[in-house]
Amino acid sequence: MTLVEVIARALGDPAPYIGSSSSSSLFGVVGAATSNDVTAEPVRHQRSASDRAGPPTPPPYSFHFAHAVYNVSIPENSIIKTYAVQPPNEPRMGLHVTSDLEVRYKIVAGDKDRFFKAEERAVGDFVFLAIRLRTNNIVLNREKGDSYRLEVKATGTRREGKSRTTLEADTVIDVRVLDANDLSPLFYPTDYSVAITEDTPLHKSILHVVAEDADLGLNGEIYYSILDETEQFAVHPTTGVITLTRPLRFAERALHELTVVANDRGIGSTSRNQASKARVKIKVLQPY
Repeated sequence: MTLVEVIARALGDPAPYIGSSSSSSLFGVVGAATSNDVTAEPVRHQRSASDRAGPPTPPPYSFHFAHAVYNVSIPENSIIKTYAVQPPNEPRMGLHVTSDLEVRYKIVAGDKDRFFKAEERAVGDFVFLAIRLRTNNIVLNREKGDSYRLEVKATGTRREGKSRTTLEADTVIDVRVLDANDLSPLFYPTDYSVAITEDTPLHKSILHVVAEDADLGLNGEIYYSILDETEQFAVHPTTGVITLTRPLRFAERALHELTVVANDRGIGSTSRNQASKARVKIKVLQPY
C-alpha cells in the first residue's frame, strides 16, 4: 500500500484515485481542521529576549499523540517501501500542529534489525505518522518474528529569528506481521516402513505419516493423499493415518510401496509437483 492510500484510509476516503491520478487532489480536499479537532491546552516553554522583541506568538497546539499505542499490520515478504496499514476505524496516527512547526518522526527502540522507517506527511494542520519497510534486502518473515513494538519519538521545531523552540512527544506502534502462504508442508521423517501380516483386518490403522507447516490458518492446514491411486490402502486426508482397504495376498505381492503427498489448504497450493512427499514401504508377512 502506498503512502497516499494509507493517508486516504485514515481520512476515511474510500477511493482516493477517483477522478485524479495524483496525490495532490487527495490532500487538497482536506482543508484546515476545525476547532473541534484541536486541543486547546498550550505548551509552556521559555521565551528568549529575541522572542519578546518580535510579534506575539499564537498559542501552539498541545504537542502530544492522542493515543499511547497504535496498531498496524503488514504482510510478510512485502517488497521494500511497503507501508503498514491500520485496522478499520482506528484513530489516525500523528499530531495536530501549527503551521510554523516542523515535525520529524523517528523510531528510537524496538527495531534492532532495522526493518522499519517512520515517515511524516503534513495534510492541513495534521502531520501523519506512517510506518514503512526500509530499502534494504532484509525480508520480513512471520515465522521468525510475528510482531514488533516500535517506540516512536516526534520532534517539533519552531524557529523565530535566532531562537529555536523544540517540543517532543512519544508513542508506541504495535506492528503485526501477517502470514503469507510461503511455506510448504514438510514430512519428518520422509521414509516410513511397516510389516503387517496377511490376515490384517480391513480398515485397520497400519501406519501414521506426519507433515508440518509453520504457516497459519488454512495456509498451515495439511491435506494428505496417495500419489498413485490404489484400492489396497487409503490415507485419511487430515490425520495422515493409513488403513487397509482390500485383503492382502502374500503370494501375489509381498511388498507394497506408496508415495504419500502433503499439501496445505492455502490458495495456490493445489499442485502436487510442489507438495511434500513421503515414501511408505509396507511388507506383507505370512501369518504364523
